[in-house]
Amino acid sequence: MLKKLYQGVALLALINLFAVVGMVGYLLASGRLNTERVDQIGKVLRGEYPKKEEVASTQPAATQPVPQQSRAEIADLQAKRELYRLVGERLENEVAQRQALNDSVQLEVLRRLEEIEKKNQRFVEQKKEFSKQSQQEGFAQALEMYSAIEPKLAKDLLKTKEKDADVVQLLMQMDPNRRTKIVNACKSSVDRVWIRRILDQIQVKDKN
Repeated sequence: MLKKLYQGVALLALINLFAVVGMVGYLLASGRLNTERVDQIGKVLRGEYPKKEEVASTQPAATQPVPQQSRAEIADLQAKRELYRLVGERLENEVAQRQALNDSVQLEVLRRLEEIEKKNQRFVEQKKEFSKQSQQEGFAQALEMYSAIEPKLAKDLLKTKEKDADVVQLLMQMDPNRRTKIVNACKSSVDRVWIRRILDQIQVKDKN
């Protein structure tokens, strides 16, 4: 029984061997099998043929896709540049607006100062004019008073209450007869020294 089984297996092995030999002969004759391919088949049978990972690692690097990270970095850089440009433009506009505002404020301040200066000048002129009018009015009133009162009393008031310059102006504007009466009222030596000084000043003014 075993002998028959062994013979059957041997027969199948011979048949397979002839089939393989025939196939190899056919491939060699047709050119589909050459020395390089036979060598590759031998390496495969011995387990020496490169694995898929090794084949994949030998592929050219140029065929690998461009990493997405570099594109993202480029986009982020462009976005930052645009942001910096917009911020720079905004700052320039703000500086220009502030400068324009400062110029406007300075012009307004200068205009106000000029108005204040003009008002002060008008006030000073008005004050001088008022003072001049007051002095004129006061002088007229004084002249009228000294021309109306008794000569001796007029002499005493002029000597004690008025400055020499004012006495000179009053006597010069006074009626000559009235002035003579006031001069004649100076009886004492002190009065005569005083009236002499006043008359000398009147003489000087008359010459001028």
